[in-house]
Amino acid sequence: MPALGRRRLRLRCCSVPKSIWARLFIGIALLEVFAIICIESYVIKRTANIYKYGTESQWGFGMQSLTNKMTITQQSFIVYDAMFIVAQLFLLMLCWEAVAHKNTIQIIAATLFNVMCLAYALIQYTTFYVHPSASAGIFQKDHDMRVLSITTMVVYALCSVAFALLSWELYQTFGWKTYKKLGADLRLRRAYKWHQILLTLLKLDVFFFIAYSVQLATLVLRVSDPETWVQIGVVIPGSVVFLVLSFWALKVEKKRVMVAVIVCLGLSPAYFIYRLVRMNVNINKASDPFLDSRKYLTFFIVITLVLILVTVYASIRCYRNFGIGLKEAIADYEARKAQMKANKALEASASPDKGQIASLNYECADVHERFELD
Repeated sequence: MPALGRRRLRLRCCSVPKSIWARLFIGIALLEVFAIICIESYVIKRTANIYKYGTESQWGFGMQSLTNKMTITQQSFIVYDAMFIVAQLFLLMLCWEAVAHKNTIQIIAATLFNVMCLAYALIQYTTFYVHPSASAGIFQKDHDMRVLSITTMVVYALCSVAFALLSWELYQTFGWKTYKKLGADLRLRRAYKWHQILLTLLKLDVFFFIAYSVQLATLVLRVSDPETWVQIGVVIPGSVVFLVLSFWALKVEKKRVMVAVIVCLGLSPAYFIYRLVRMNVNINKASDPFLDSRKYLTFFIVITLVLILVTVYASIRCYRNFGIGLKEAIADYEARKAQMKANKALEASASPDKGQIASLNYECADVHERFELD
């Protein structure tokens, strides 16, 4: 096979789209991931060095309140920076899946998620430099750390603007392709739209549920506290299992499982409201366990609550659409698409020249593929 054909084949195997806007979207996501991971990795290393080689006068340990019994721990600040790295990997997954499957809803979700990362970076900056707590004052005299924090926010802000502009272009490019697999049936198109919305919401739920639980367990709870082990041993794995069941119930249209999902999601806000109240009511200022984590946890609780409410609504909409033929239509489309790819592979193996032409026109063939529902 000629070199051009081999390159196209590799791109298709990696699900790299041919659209210039889609490739720009992925390119910016990759650049942002590289920049943020480099910055945060250096920040983590510098934080470790601060604790290893720093002195009170050099790093500002003396700003810690003598009346507060909380100790400055290296792990606490490293968790914040590690969250940026994990969030960037999750964002890259969202972007790649979105453009690979021409999912305009997930493209918009990825853009909003990037804005949330910007808000998280802003919270970190205000906690360290604008209104620093006693223990966060450790970074007050470190000019390089301040510059890195500002750089992180600038990167997120620029990429958010770029994602927003590209999202509009991708919506124009992929908008009609998203639902073409369902023909002209408006009812199925609406059902498929809510199907895609719920899938995207569940992915976001997985990230925010786990991220909140990990921060709570590592920053606030103590080894001697039974709630720590409940959070690590029950809440985190339980949330993952529950959300996996949600994906499965949506895919196979299991009504009883979906009802259980809706009920559990509907009850879960009570837990997050309880945590929100506990963080702000009857707190002993001399031993405040939420001294440096209150803003971060509040941010995650608010976002998670909003996601839960929207997920419940989307789950109800999807439940009402079970049995109208959406599952069969999607399966039929996937079967036809797989058969089309198999035919192209056979054609390419029989004639390399024809295979190269088929590879170059792969996107065009996918655009013209249609079928009618029975």
